[in-house]
Amino acid sequence: QQQQQQQSAQATTNNNHPKVVFVDASWYHRPDPTTNQSRIPSTEYIHGPRLPSARYIDIDSVATTHELFPQDNPKNLPHMFPPPFLFGVAMDAYNIRNEDHVVIYAKRGAVFTPRMWFLFVSMGHDENRVHLMQGSLEDYVVENGESFVEEYSLADSSSSSEAGVEREMYYEEEYETYFDDGVLNVKRLYNAYAGMTPRYKVSVSQARHICDKEEVLDAINSNLKSMESNINNDDNETIILDTRGSSYAKGHMPSAIHLPYAQLVDPNNSLILKPTSEIKQMFEDRGIDYLNPNKKIILSCGSGVSV
Repeated sequence: QQQQQQQSAQATTNNNHPKVVFVDASWYHRPDPTTNQSRIPSTEYIHGPRLPSARYIDIDSVATTHELFPQDNPKNLPHMFPPPFLFGVAMDAYNIRNEDHVVIYAKRGAVFTPRMWFLFVSMGHDENRVHLMQGSLEDYVVENGESFVEEYSLADSSSSSEAGVEREMYYEEEYETYFDDGVLNVKRLYNAYAGMTPRYKVSVSQARHICDKEEVLDAINSNLKSMESNINNDDNETIILDTRGSSYAKGHMPSAIHLPYAQLVDPNNSLILKPTSEIKQMFEDRGIDYLNPNKKIILSCGSGVSV
């Protein structure tokens, strides 16, 4: 196990070649159903287990928060996409580079790991280098054994020594002060690096695949006019796809089509996507031609995690 940890650390800190980086994207929108207690993913990450040299990235911290960007988020909305600069400097702190392969995973009970995938891709990271692990961390341990994970606590400096493991920081030394037991303090990082150019090259000036309110309103108005006049303008129609669960029935945008996120995953394991053929059939059953290059699809949910 010690040899494996050292090899992982070497692969992580080698700046000459692309590396594989594990990202813990655990995030829970409901209390644990067995205990009815809210789970704190950062605490669970600190105390382990974790995949080797995994980074924990919090969509509520690496974000356009009201605290850091009050003019951009005056209503204090949660997990809004971060400005490209903030994403870039966070990647520097995590020692994630543009050419690295990012493998996103979560612990059992989490659902929305695709949101982290979408964040990386929208910020310009090569989508062929961003991957979702199928199944949970617990499933990984069952398949590969406990020797392939880090079980020591990052909060206890003696834990790794007692386990015979030499702890290697996955971030470069200059960023060490911005981590609390392995969890990035985004506020301190932003205050220190605001105005500087990140080494991570964010290839977009604004997040890709994101639309604004005016674009959504235009789509709704266009769809309603087509429905009222019975005009078949199928090729140019913009589809609004609502991915919420039961909340859809309580109110939704006019013309929105319902495709609950829960239907896309295994009913017994929310971190395993259903086969591609089944997902395609769900679109076809709703009359959605997802291969039509002229058709735009806008995905909507409650706060931007299930899309």
